[in-house]
Amino acid sequence: MTAIRKIVGIIFLFLLVGFTQGQESWSLNKCIDYALEHNLTQHTYELSQQAATIDAAQSKLNLLPSLSASSSAGLSIGRSVDPNTNDIVNTEFFNNSNSLSSSLAVFQGFVQQNRIAYSKFRLEAAKWEKVNHQDDLAFSILMTYYDVIYYQGMVAIAREQLRLSEINLKKAEILIETGLKAKMDLAEMQATYEKEKLNLLQSENKLEEVTLRLGKEMNLPAERLQQVQIEGGEPPVAADMSVVADSLYSSFVALSPYVKIAEAEWQASAKEVAISRGQFFPSVYLNASINTGYYETYRDADGRTISFRDQLDNNRSQYVGASIAIPIFARNQVRSQFRKAKLAEEQARTRLENYRQTVYYELLNNSRDLQAFFREYIQTGKQVEADQLAYRVAQRKYDEGLIDVIELQAVKNRLAKTEGQRLLVQLQWEIKLKVVDFYKGVRFWEK
Repeated sequence: MTAIRKIVGIIFLFLLVGFTQGQESWSLNKCIDYALEHNLTQHTYELSQQAATIDAAQSKLNLLPSLSASSSAGLSIGRSVDPNTNDIVNTEFFNNSNSLSSSLAVFQGFVQQNRIAYSKFRLEAAKWEKVNHQDDLAFSILMTYYDVIYYQGMVAIAREQLRLSEINLKKAEILIETGLKAKMDLAEMQATYEKEKLNLLQSENKLEEVTLRLGKEMNLPAERLQQVQIEGGEPPVAADMSVVADSLYSSFVALSPYVKIAEAEWQASAKEVAISRGQFFPSVYLNASINTGYYETYRDADGRTISFRDQLDNNRSQYVGASIAIPIFARNQVRSQFRKAKLAEEQARTRLENYRQTVYYELLNNSRDLQAFFREYIQTGKQVEADQLAYRVAQRKYDEGLIDVIELQAVKNRLAKTEGQRLLVQLQWEIKLKVVDFYKGVRFWEK
């Protein structure tokens, strides 16, 4: 029997080692890096930036002259007009015409130049939108990652509470058998034990839920998600918490993608106003073309059809000219577009000011939260130590018959609640440290 137990123990040890080695350790930065590379929404922002790059390049190419060529060929059968002589003939003949034309916009009320600037600002907005989404994705991963750590901690607390209840349950059974405790204590212990089994199950379910959410945000395959081992740790107690809100805001707002997007959109809307204003001006164009053709009815003095090559030279014509288009009346459409563009510019400017205000108060709130969570972290640490001592004292008193099971459970539940509060405050403090570092220009996931 002893040999069998040894063999089973060895097998279990190998299985445990294999399981541990199969676990893949994921730090916060590793999770964010993976998400930035594989997140599908992030990919759409990259595609949008590529499209804006194409638009910006095209707006510059629109300053170049247009050039087009055309060619047509046909066979006339029966009664038709000879394209060479314009006479009506009743014979079958072949003809071919070719042309090359070009047009250049000399002046359009600076519409093209303003469209170049507009496309430039739209590209700038697209770039910052991608960066802003990277930041949003990083903080979304941050929050979910710490949710996983939190529920890992809650599972550990629930398991410890269950372990203590199991010990007390076994003690109660022994004491009841010896007549030192009443059966009512056993019933209370059993009820608490079952409740804490339920608490453990609920914590494990929440842990699985947030782990799945983390995998979804990272776009991590399900088979790898099962192997994820989240890295936790204690926050640095000596962390720099010095925050001067106004000076920090001044430096951050100049680099904030959130504000940069609004600035680029405002500048783009100003260029849309200029584009609309340009519609009031005349447009001047230069045009040029070369035309030639071949006609089977074009013959020499001897009645022979002149060769294709000679006809292309002989029939060539050239044209150079200019045109001007003056807007006189377009049912007030141009004026309405201009007024709407002005309103859109004002809306964009208001959004920019609103974004700046939002960033300012977010910075103030996060700075205040950082100090508050630090104080709570220190205080809850002291509270945990006090509740741990109180529980040890209560356990001894219960064992000696000085308190009943209800009082013991109350002290035990208070300890579990305090441990959960300390874990929550610790994680909130860690998050605020990273948020304030971000305001200082430190993207913690790029370290």
